[in-house]
Amino acid sequence: MLINLWYVAEWSETLKDKPVKVKMLGQNFVLFRDAEGKANCLSDVCIHRGGSLSGGKCIDGNVACPYHGWQFDGEGKVQFIPSEGRDFRIPDRARVDAYPTEERYGMIWVFLGDLPEEERPPIPPFPEYDDPKWRAITDEWVWKAEAARVIENGIDLAHASFVHPVFGTPDTAGENKILKVEKDDLNGMSWNIQYPPQLKGDLGIRRFIRKEKQPTETIPGYHLSGYVVRIQINLNSWMSILMFDCNTPVDEHTTKTFATQLRTFFKIGLFDGGSRKRLRKVFKEDAEVIERASPNYLPENLANELSVADDKFMSSFRQSRRKLIEKGYQIDSYTVKQYEGRKVFAIPSPLRRERSDLKWVLEEIPLVQPVASLAVGEQEAVS
Repeated sequence: MLINLWYVAEWSETLKDKPVKVKMLGQNFVLFRDAEGKANCLSDVCIHRGGSLSGGKCIDGNVACPYHGWQFDGEGKVQFIPSEGRDFRIPDRARVDAYPTEERYGMIWVFLGDLPEEERPPIPPFPEYDDPKWRAITDEWVWKAEAARVIENGIDLAHASFVHPVFGTPDTAGENKILKVEKDDLNGMSWNIQYPPQLKGDLGIRRFIRKEKQPTETIPGYHLSGYVVRIQINLNSWMSILMFDCNTPVDEHTTKTFATQLRTFFKIGLFDGGSRKRLRKVFKEDAEVIERASPNYLPENLANELSVADDKFMSSFRQSRRKLIEKGYQIDSYTVKQYEGRKVFAIPSPLRRERSDLKWVLEEIPLVQPVASLAVGEQEAVS
């Protein structure tokens, strides 16, 4: 699991006038809205006696601990300690970590890390979200799998011929082609041609969308920020489907997907139920495979799995992810587990870097020491 990236914590509509508990990167957080309605995210632990802030209530724009009523503002600072009275001078270290938040595309994005604003990766663009050309539905899915495995599965088109009957058949697996791959340090896109079977359903209407094994353009992409998988399928010259899935690591073995699927056809609500049913069917088909994959995590060394030419796009994701690990952004989950139930850690927030003079109550979560660059053998595995 990696820090210094944006992750989706929750749907915007879920956060109203009560605190909401979420778990990301193996740690608990509390979401709440202040007096102006802005979404805030703090570590979900009161530094007084360990109360869960998410079990409290919102008072005067702060979140109040249910144990002794300590009130924390959106910057994580204690504003009121009831037992000490209004005139009590609250020490500067009476605070928990607060994390930058943005609300976009109907979701609450949280930056989990300590990078200053100018160094943070951007939230991925999603121009189709409010474009009237597209009809959108939303859904979510929880995987019993590590997030990087989920992402890699999402951008792997070769598996469609064997896992998803609606997208391909084994006899056309060798005909699918990768036309082009573009990538940088955080993003990647791949242009492909596939030969899927004729569509079925919707009272037979869908069979007119494409012929059997009609060449179909499929464009998968990934964004490390938000762990986003984006897939556009151009069924024909005027009908397209677009999936924008944000995959949040709940912990080392659990991933929550916040999915938005759009279509340029059948745009009345009557067809939303069928679209959601088909989306969940795809998730279920994928889950049956990746939840049984070994190891649970992507291999530490890229040479530990044999790659072929058709894997070059997934390998680009592995390389981009590996660069962040080399920067020292990976949580040391092994060490964290040794203290489970005995110590609470905090993902380092930007204020920790800004205020080196502060003596924090909660310790920073341990990170894996930066590692060396890819070995020659690993480079060959993905070339």
